[in-house]
Amino acid sequence: MKYFFIFCLCCSNLICSKQIFGNDENASLEAKEDLVFYFPQIGKVIESIETRSPSLKILKQSENEAYAKTQIAESLRGTKVNLSIGSHSIHEDRPGQNYQQSFRTIGSIFLKKPLYHWGGLKAKSNIAKLSEKYAKQESAIFKHSLISEIKSEYTDLVLLNHKLKLEKKVLNFSQENEAEVIKKQERGLKTKLDVNDAAIKRLNQAITIAETERIFSQKKSLFQFETGFLEDLSYDISTPFLNFCKEHQFLEKNMPQFIASSTSSEIEKLKTLIKSENENIKVAESSLKPKLNLIGAVYQDQIDLPNNPNSVRRNNFLAGLEVTWSIWDSSLSKAEKSLAITQKRKFEIQLEDKVRHLRVEIENLRSELKSLANQIKLSRQLLKSAHERQEISQINFDQNKISANELLLSKINLHKAEASLIEIVFKYLNAKYQFQLYSLKGNFKNNEVFK
Repeated sequence: MKYFFIFCLCCSNLICSKQIFGNDENASLEAKEDLVFYFPQIGKVIESIETRSPSLKILKQSENEAYAKTQIAESLRGTKVNLSIGSHSIHEDRPGQNYQQSFRTIGSIFLKKPLYHWGGLKAKSNIAKLSEKYAKQESAIFKHSLISEIKSEYTDLVLLNHKLKLEKKVLNFSQENEAEVIKKQERGLKTKLDVNDAAIKRLNQAITIAETERIFSQKKSLFQFETGFLEDLSYDISTPFLNFCKEHQFLEKNMPQFIASSTSSEIEKLKTLIKSENENIKVAESSLKPKLNLIGAVYQDQIDLPNNPNSVRRNNFLAGLEVTWSIWDSSLSKAEKSLAITQKRKFEIQLEDKVRHLRVEIENLRSELKSLANQIKLSRQLLKSAHERQEISQINFDQNKISANELLLSKINLHKAEASLIEIVFKYLNAKYQFQLYSLKGNFKNNEVFK
């Protein structure tokens, strides 16, 4: 059995539905259509990206930043207590009395708690919570997208490494061919021009190898930088994977189902922005309404006694309600509400467009999988024909029926056919992972699904 997660665009709720594929054999086939199954070193890279990837480290700080902003917004709704203690030297010049000087220490505690602000403070808090939620979602989505890029870039390195090995074999063939042509020239069977042609082929192949090595080195350095994984990795293609490329039946028993609705980073961001604008409307509407606060205080003061030159210090206790009311703000709140409504509508239009575009992308991916599966079948036929041609060419060469160049060409075509098959299989596996990524992005808690 396989669990298939669909993230509803309309209500943003994750729906878990059980898709039955028939038996354990199909589940095994599904597991095999994963690069980590044949290249376990990719799993090591993926497991370490949270602690090593520079991009993910930055996004982690964005999560912390969003959490801090949520705490700030929440504090606006909380109780505030201020403590004040002051020490003064008082010099009093009282008419008809001696000039007096005294020291006073006065303290006060003031408390204020918002009671009713027409939902304005709660709306600000909700905006901050939405931003925090999106920051976490963005980090999770980016992580899964990074995994997709890691797999794609790793397969590029594997292909380059395989291509480099094939090119070196071709170079060996070219060297053998050149040596054979030289021997035949010595026997008068070949001309100097034939020798030059063979040498040119060998030199061109050496130049091709040097360029491939340069590209491989650059891509490897970039891969290490993006993942932060500096340990040595193997880029060799194993025999089980070669057999998988030649024998596995793609799509025949495990065709991905069409996804009616899904999500992406852009869609989640637009949903968050729409909700935030709804809260901004509430904030604007509450601006010119009276606000009610609970207040309390304990403070000291000093007053003069009637008909007495001495003063007395008092302890005062205060508790009550405070009403604040902004009467006029030169249409500021009206403009803020209009801006929030306009931006909300803009984001809704963008969301509708993104949803349609995403559905097109998903359908295109599904069509691409079908096309790649068909290309794999054709590539297998090409590889089989190239192998038969190489065997026949070897027999004909041994019987002096064809030239060394023709034998060399048959060997080159065989290796090219094999490399082409591997490349198409890599494209298929990466496209299938991308297809699954669209359907599983809503499941941020189960990160294992993406590994």
